[in-house]
Amino acid sequence: MTTHYEDTKRNTFFSQLINLKQNGSMIEHIEDFQKLNIRVKYIPEEHRIDVFIGTLKDNIQHEVRLWEPDSLEKAFRLARKMERKIMATRKPTTHNYKDESVVAPSLPQPTRLTPQQLE
Repeated sequence: MTTHYEDTKRNTFFSQLINLKQNGSMIEHIEDFQKLNIRVKYIPEEHRIDVFIGTLKDNIQHEVRLWEPDSLEKAFRLARKMERKIMATRKPTTHNYKDESVVAPSLPQPTRLTPQQLE
């Protein structure tokens, strides 16, 4: 598909589009995808859907493919829904997508008892 749509310039919008990878939230990713998508011409909707799904994180990508969306808008909705579903099942952590760091929630430290306190 790449060779069919890509022109001779090294850094075309199509190249940027197919090399895009989700690093942040789904809302941010869809915005990034759309900025490039509107600049790419002559690609059928079904190819745009495939390209979008291919840019998603693996766990979301798999779930969205199972539903076989027939429009880009449906693919966007499914991807947002899958992200919400995954986030709802996760343990609470603070994840900074920009620098890929994860901070565990602070938990109270256990109290250590001395032998005298145990008596």
